Amino acid sequence: MWRHTAHSSREELFTQPYHEINWKKVRHLGAKVLCMLSCWVEDLDGDAFKKHLARVPDYLWVSEDGMTVQSFGSQLWDATFVIQALLATNLTDEIAPTLARGHDFIKKSQVKDNPSGDFNSMYRHISKGAWTFSDQDHGWKVSDCTAEGLKSKNGGLPGWEPIRGQDWLEVLNPIQFFEEIVIKHDYVECTGPTIQALVLFKKKFPRYRKNEIDNFIANAIQYLKNKQTTYGSWYGNWGICFIYTSWFALGGLEAAGKTYNNCSTIRKAVNFLLTTQKEDSGWVRATYHAPKR
Repeated sequence: MWRHTAHSSREELFTQPYHEINWKKVRHLGAKVLCMLSCWVEDLDGDAFKKHLARVPDYLWVSEDGMTVQSFGSQLWDATFVIQALLATNLTDEIAPTLARGHDFIKKSQVKDNPSGDFNSMYRHISKGAWTFSDQDHGWKVSDCTAEGLKSKNGGLPGWEPIRGQDWLEVLNPIQFFEEIVIKHDYVECTGPTIQALVLFKKKFPRYRKNEIDNFIANAIQYLKNKQTTYGSWYGNWGICFIYTSWFALGGLEAAGKTYNNCSTIRKAVNFLLTTQKEDSGWVRATYHAPKR
């Protein structure tokens, strides 16, 4: 049975002859179903496997190429930006029901519990109170979807959990198309939004952990200044460089009270944006500068 299942899986996953597959290029493709497969091997009739099966439709979608499989979605991430855009229209009375539903989704998407078991012994970080990239069930909080992390040596913020490993561990990276994934790193894209979130939080709760929050914001501002390139932009760590990352950096600096008049970092960034605008009045998202990020 196992041999038959294995051969059937080969035909399902790969369209080329099995012996011709370049495994260095496709070894990541099976990662999405690895956890479900492990549960199936452990207990075909177990609750864990049945719960995996119930969520399979979340990963399937029909594209122009037919049925495809994606990784986890970006529902929360997308919803937050959509709501911000709607609020910027000043049409809140006309779209009140839409905003109410969006707010309800964000509220329900918050993670209510920490990881199960003795998560500290497994080098996991707290997740209660955070938001993920997709929905509550996803479980893995993200700092630029939250503002839960206050730990960083350099003033910046990592994406998932506090930085624990040393840089030399990156030599163990098994993936050819992604750099700097073995340990956590600080990111401009995470730091800028977190400044914005904490500034908003301070307005509502000015006395709560005031010194910690003030110190975090001050260190984060300095981190953004240090990370700015000589051209006035910021480097993107998730494949979309400069324009995208500058948006997050400038948002954080503006929230902290920095302006064109009182901050040379913002002046350099404005000059970068003005000098890179295209003839059609738009800007290009430069991905070619970071082909492995």
